[in-house]
Amino acid sequence: MPHFPCIQVPHCLCRTWALYGFMRTLMGLCLAIVKDSSRECVGLAKSNMILLFPQLFLSVYQLFTGNVFKGANNADISKTLSDALLLLWRVNSLLEFVEFLRVVLRGTFSGNNYVHCFFITQGDYKLEDFYTNRKISSSLARKYQNISSCDCITLTADDGLIQNSYVSLQEKVSVVHVTDNTDNLSKDLLFLVCAKSPIGDSCEFDLFIRHASECFTRLKKQHPSDIEAEKAFAQLPIELDSATDASTMQMILNNYLSQETSSEQCCILLVLHDIGQIVCQIVDDEVLNFEFCHPTDEGLFSHLCRDAQPYCNHDLTQSDKEQLESLFGSEVHSSLCVPITDKHSRQTIGIVCLCNKKKNNSGRFNLNDVAVVNAVMAKTWTVLASSLTLQKERKARQECEAMLQIARNLFTHLDDVGMLLGEIIQEARTLTNAERCSVFLVDKASNELVSKVFDGIVTIDESLDPRQYDFENITEVRIPLSQGVAGHVAITGKTLNISDAYSHPLFYRGIDDTTGFRTRNILCFPIKDHNGVVVGVSQLCNKIKGPCFTSYDTALAEKFAVFSGISISHSLLYKQVEEAGSRNQLANELVTYHMKVDKDDIVGNIPDKQLTLQQFDENFDKFCYPPRSLCPDHKIKACIWMYEDLGLISKFHISMHTLVHFILMVRKGYREPPYHNWDHAFSVMHHAYLLAKNLELNDKLSDLEIIALLTACICHDVDHRGTNNAFQVNSKSALASLYSSEGSVLERHHFAQTVCILSTSGCNIFENMKRKDYAQTLDLIKNIILATDVATHLQIMPQLEDLAKNGLNLSSKNHRMLLLSLCMTASDLSDQTKNWKTTKNTSKLIYKEFFSQGDLEKRMGNLPAIINDRERACVPQLQINFIEHIALPAYKVLANLFAEYIEVYERVQRNLKRWRLVEKEFLSRGLPNNDSLDFLTDEFDRHLFEELGET
Repeated sequence: MPHFPCIQVPHCLCRTWALYGFMRTLMGLCLAIVKDSSRECVGLAKSNMILLFPQLFLSVYQLFTGNVFKGANNADISKTLSDALLLLWRVNSLLEFVEFLRVVLRGTFSGNNYVHCFFITQGDYKLEDFYTNRKISSSLARKYQNISSCDCITLTADDGLIQNSYVSLQEKVSVVHVTDNTDNLSKDLLFLVCAKSPIGDSCEFDLFIRHASECFTRLKKQHPSDIEAEKAFAQLPIELDSATDASTMQMILNNYLSQETSSEQCCILLVLHDIGQIVCQIVDDEVLNFEFCHPTDEGLFSHLCRDAQPYCNHDLTQSDKEQLESLFGSEVHSSLCVPITDKHSRQTIGIVCLCNKKKNNSGRFNLNDVAVVNAVMAKTWTVLASSLTLQKERKARQECEAMLQIARNLFTHLDDVGMLLGEIIQEARTLTNAERCSVFLVDKASNELVSKVFDGIVTIDESLDPRQYDFENITEVRIPLSQGVAGHVAITGKTLNISDAYSHPLFYRGIDDTTGFRTRNILCFPIKDHNGVVVGVSQLCNKIKGPCFTSYDTALAEKFAVFSGISISHSLLYKQVEEAGSRNQLANELVTYHMKVDKDDIVGNIPDKQLTLQQFDENFDKFCYPPRSLCPDHKIKACIWMYEDLGLISKFHISMHTLVHFILMVRKGYREPPYHNWDHAFSVMHHAYLLAKNLELNDKLSDLEIIALLTACICHDVDHRGTNNAFQVNSKSALASLYSSEGSVLERHHFAQTVCILSTSGCNIFENMKRKDYAQTLDLIKNIILATDVATHLQIMPQLEDLAKNGLNLSSKNHRMLLLSLCMTASDLSDQTKNWKTTKNTSKLIYKEFFSQGDLEKRMGNLPAIINDRERACVPQLQINFIEHIALPAYKVLANLFAEYIEVYERVQRNLKRWRLVEKEFLSRGLPNNDSLDFLTDEFDRHLFEELGET
């Protein structure tokens, strides 16, 4: 540790501040000691080992290390301290001197203060702004000589300093007067500090101001020509006069400041406190490819925003270096950041950043560079800020126009939710420049997020017209409401802006691993209705031009979400209104077409004595019996018999009057197409009865499941129109508008009509069930009826085959539901299990109905499928294909599960062989390829089946 000479100073000298010359000599000695000593002197000074005026020394030390050079490391403290202490006596520029005093005063006075500097001439009652030459009328110009530097004053409302926003009303200010000690009539400096009083000993502060006055006097003697010459130090470039926008002004100022401070690069950052971001679009004279954005509360820039003090750093920390290098796009060795402060709010509103001082200019930034920046920005910031405000207003206007266009685009698709969601995706991606976008709707019933528009559809360079996509055929994606980023946003209703997706705990990267797509960043925002309820979530992935989504993107997305929320809410409401209208139309059709059941019909069909099997046919309970052969007048009582024979009437306490009323209403509910009519419903119910009775399903299924199966079979095609699901969708019928989004259009309508009948007064055969059993029965009926959709059957067929292979587990709810679905399918196709006459005649009815639909499609200008086109269809081939791929596999599974059903399976196989013989004869004779099966006469059958040994 270096040795400091112990200079003994009499106590009277230490306390007598009048000995100004002696003190100046001692101060110089102090500075010489500090300058010539090694770096360890700093630690010595902090240890109070300097005996000469230690409090004053430490105050200056804390001012400069704590305020001027924030962030300097320990290695630079000694040189920084030495330069700072010597600067007061060694500066050769008035601009440097003023900047030095402003910094010292900010550090000396308490709080987040602000310092203004004015020229004042005795006898002139106006203050002149040091930087802008602006003349200000103020009472201070009259009484400043009578105010002590430590006194705190309040200005009146009519004072020019308040009217010109230098000081706010009721704000306490202190006045510091720096005089020319040789000329009472020359210009003095008046510093206005927006703070109450200086920190520390007022005597020490007064001494410092005397030193400042001496320094000011010295500078004026060195430049006797004119003090205004110092103010001309920072002359603005003439190019500014021709600048027409904020971007051009920034480019000119960047180049000028780089030149004046001998730095390699320069930029001006704007501080946007409303969104908590620092932004920059221009570095030097180049516009960045993407806007640089950084939070105001992180890293290096947070200090500048909070303290509003210059930041000069030659040994950057790694994090600070990374921040600046991401801004400048090059390696940074040294930097100077000077905040620009709003004189109204005292907030930092801008930051001038300079990097890499050129080596021929010492390679280090200093206070003179700070002074240059402050002087230039004081003269130009008002104009630049006005240009930025104008630019911001233009941008806001463009945003408004874009939002209005978006609103127009969205509200043109209210009648189609799929198209609307596609439009929302394209607009959101375009608005935020995102690579991908997904929109989820909240399904409250299942607590899931549902989307048919997932992870984007096209790249950003492709067409943005959503009409090119078939949203109905896009696979639906469901996500639990409690999982993932989208789920979190849906639950909390708050936007999430994730800059690094893989580091966020809510992000699931499994989809990326599967698809090969890499999600870098995410902006996920809620879509709310007019009541603030979250109806959906939009998730944007990967900002295209920029490292991540910015706060500006967040604000823009939240504005966009308002339009999206309103449009989705109105679209869903529109759909509800449309569905209500369709239901009303269907109800009117039903009422018009189907009359109410006459009470006499109900009474007349109630059995007056115990029903027996022999009243129908001795084979009525056998698989070989063809139910279509039963007399139509006996079918109502046969239905009653089936409920009674299975014990369902007594188990569920069904009123006979109610049961008859229900069956008659169901019969009325069937229209008269050739095949899907009441006769078909009765046949299907009869086969389900045979399954329950002969396969002893009572021992395998619950009573609820049995009655649900029987009821579903008799109701499964109620109000069938003789056309299939594809026709309903393609013709955009009322049924399609109700159910097309869910699939199985007709099946859902049949179930809805079943519920409607059960809800009719006097028709509810389940009225004596417990509420829980009633709800369960309706669910079973719904699922069983939906199983009649061939598409649904084909989907579950692999599970049914596994069931036949591995066995039936009756304790499994899924296995029981699969068995019920299989029984429904077997019953629905049961005409194929009867004798050839029944199978042949039923086929005639089926294709008569199919070809009628085809004729209707042709009249509508559409090409029907082959199965519906009488001019292209080959009925034997169609029947063979149907039995081989749909009917026979289902009956095979049942035969594998129940040995009693093998005879049925074998009968279907025999019918298949017969159809193959029919096809062979059909092709060999060259019969007309049309809908007529009249050639299948008894004589034709006898001749054809001789080789099978059948008659």
